[in-house]
Amino acid sequence: MTPSPSSHDFDRNPPSAGSPLARDRGLRRTRRLTRWLAVTAVAATAALGGLYTHLIPGGASPPATPPASGQSPNASSAPAGGDDDEGGSDDEEEAAATKPVPRAPAQPPASTRQKPHTTTGAS
Repeated sequence: MTPSPSSHDFDRNPPSAGSPLARDRGLRRTRRLTRWLAVTAVAATAALGGLYTHLIPGGASPPATPPASGQSPNASSAPAGGDDDEGGSDDEEEAAATKPVPRAPAQPPASTRQKPHTTTGAS
C-alpha cells in the first residue's frame, strides 16, 4: 500500500529548510500522515457504528413469539367447529391479524383560502 522507504527518508543530514528536497520530503510525510488518518477515521467510524447498533435499543423489533398452545392469536374468536371451507392457510390468517389497520383521522383536513407564501433569492 505504501511505497518502500526511499534513501531520502533516512538522510543523516536533512536538506536545508528552503530546498526543494525538504519540500518534497515534507509533502511525502504529509501525504502518508493524511492517508493513515483517513484509514483510521474510516475504521473507527465502522467500529463505533457496529458498537452503537448493538448497544442502542429500539433499532429493530424483537421477533414475535408463537403462542404456546399452537393456535393463532385470534383463536378465541374463531368458530368452534374448526372447518376451513375458504382454503386459506393459518399463516395468512396470523399475518392479517397482526397487521395494523389504518384509521381515518379524527378531523378531516380542511382547505384554506390563504395566499401561498413563497420566497425567492431576489430582494
